[in-house]
Amino acid sequence: MRSPVLKNILAAVLGYLVMFAVAFPLFSLMWVVLGADGSFEPGGWETTGAWIGASILLGAVVAIAGGFVCSKFAANRNGVAILIGFVIVVWLVGMVSAAPDAATVVGVRPEDVSMFDAMTSAQPPDWMRWLNPVFGVIGVVLGAKLEQSRRAARSEP
Repeated sequence: MRSPVLKNILAAVLGYLVMFAVAFPLFSLMWVVLGADGSFEPGGWETTGAWIGASILLGAVVAIAGGFVCSKFAANRNGVAILIGFVIVVWLVGMVSAAPDAATVVGVRPEDVSMFDAMTSAQPPDWMRWLNPVFGVIGVVLGAKLEQSRRAARSEP
């Protein structure tokens, strides 16, 4: 591939796809392990400390994996910058369109909660909504640095 711009864009897309591919099973497993009672405060949709802590940890794994893969296939650092842009844009779109509004999530949480209902009705603390992209960017940068360190170690005599 001759165009470094195209290579960087494709590397960023691949990094984002890896993030999705890693996130979905990890967060699904976390839902299975914690269940509704471990994920939400009693009777409501506010997320528990266990969910918040685990999601920060798993989110770091997801972002590091995406940054690592993007860096591996990018022509230069701009690929990682594009992936960081994707993370920020997806966060902004989510904040505007998909974030549940506290006014729309009313009533008592039912006993049986599907994973879809949990994803659409969860009420994380506001600070978590704002720090998620920060954690994502840091994870992407760490993943890229990890891959660059691996590459440098392989090229040493």
